[in-house]
Amino acid sequence: MLHDRGNKKWSAMMLSEHVEMLRDLEKEEVQPITRAEWELEDLQQIVHYALHTKAIIRLILWEENEIVGVIISYNQVKCELLMATATTTKCVAISSISTVQLMEEYHDSL
Repeated sequence: MLHDRGNKKWSAMMLSEHVEMLRDLEKEEVQPITRAEWELEDLQQIVHYALHTKAIIRLILWEENEIVGVIISYNQVKCELLMATATTTKCVAISSISTVQLMEEYHDSL
């Protein structure tokens, strides 16, 4: 039976310049996104509302990910949300959130 060495066999074929470029890409830091004060207030209001009413929300993250679920708790020390999704529980850093949307539409009845 053949023993597959996985990525080891491909690394010998890569040029040293390519390896260096890949390492540089991994080391690059993502610049923190600065938000306007009103954006932070909107985000805070929706998260606060969703936390206390257990409303279902959609978080759109900067990394092009999306999480739909209910906020279980908020860790002020780590600035993280603990969210329960349909399949798992996830910790989400506040700094990684791009947009927050309420999934349930609420309308005032007159």
